[in-house]
Amino acid sequence: MKRCFIIGGGDFDGFYDEIKSEDLLITADKGFEYAKKSNLIPDYAIGDFDSTERPNFKNIIVLNPIKDFTDTVAAIDFAIEKGYKDITIYAGLGGRESHTISNIKSMFSYKKKGIDIRLKAKGKEIFLLDRDFSYKYKGEDFYVSIFSLTEKSKLDIEGLFYELDDYTMANDDALGVSNQTKGLDFEIRVKEGILLVIFENFNI
Repeated sequence: MKRCFIIGGGDFDGFYDEIKSEDLLITADKGFEYAKKSNLIPDYAIGDFDSTERPNFKNIIVLNPIKDFTDTVAAIDFAIEKGYKDITIYAGLGGRESHTISNIKSMFSYKKKGIDIRLKAKGKEIFLLDRDFSYKYKGEDFYVSIFSLTEKSKLDIEGLFYELDDYTMANDDALGVSNQTKGLDFEIRVKEGILLVIFENFNI
């Protein structure tokens, strides 16, 4: 499967655990600076570069700062044009909270179009589910929070500390916050709707 990674302009933690040389790497605005600090060379740099100096780089796409979309969304659209449907965004959390929320909203919009987007940072991962999900325990426990992004979702949870059976979760329902693993494999079965899932290490 072709994989694409985007480095955004959120909080910089130098954590890029999955990026390999054969993957497509795009930086969005200040993400170019982050890539440089981590000795990563992107395939493309996209942005209006209003928050950092415009880099002297061959494959650069400069955007007009007066626009109705973020630099990260522009990078996502560029990746989709290149044929990618599985996209991971690093440094897409923190920084301006409005941009974090925008990234999560964008994940929802693209999910409805069949595009899977994850947000990753050191000790945390955010993704959406519209189908069943199984996790193989890797020896470390963590928090798992689950919320409905659609008006309602129906789900089962098996193997976490708090389990659910055929539960209907409204999008204003916060019941799913701060569940946790318990040294076991676990499953989230989605019967209806789209879920927002957040993995967070205990030490965050």
